[in-house]
Amino acid sequence: MNEKISRRQYLQANFRSSYQFLGTLIGSTIEEDRNFMRPPGVSHELAFMTTCTRCGICKEVCPTSTIELFSVDFGAKLAGTPYINPNESPCTFCNNCITHCPTGALVAEGSVEKLGVAEIFEFNCLAYKGTMCDYCTRACPLGSAALTIESGKPKVIEENCNGCGQCVSACIQTYKGIYVKPIKKK
Repeated sequence: MNEKISRRQYLQANFRSSYQFLGTLIGSTIEEDRNFMRPPGVSHELAFMTTCTRCGICKEVCPTSTIELFSVDFGAKLAGTPYINPNESPCTFCNNCITHCPTGALVAEGSVEKLGVAEIFEFNCLAYKGTMCDYCTRACPLGSAALTIESGKPKVIEENCNGCGQCVSACIQTYKGIYVKPIKKK
């Protein structure tokens, strides 16, 4: 077992174990205070923080540029880790991020998971102002199971909405009438 490893392999292994140690120490506090959305494949924040090496490959392979990386401005706990903002660019659940993750930090869960939940902002929504508009409901990949029209106004069925952001992208208002908000994972 006198296997020679390169300097790069040695450093990668040591950085990975350092991240795992830090993730163990700080993961639970992040879960409690989390007000952001992770990419598909993150079921538990602590497990994610201990395996993510902040390589950025998930961001590089995202075809819709939904995945971003936290900067150091957000603190050492989050710096370099991926997050998504479906209010800027929707997630198509293509799972490129999961299949290209070299450490297994992002894991496919079988069915499409819940990233967030859409919320109607009545004061910005054209339908609530009396104009016929159904762009958001037509854009929803889950159809009327997650976003429907009742009395001429959109209504989110929260238990079925996966937070992909397709509805936000379809909204024609400058100040969107619908947004996706993070959900607290337990």
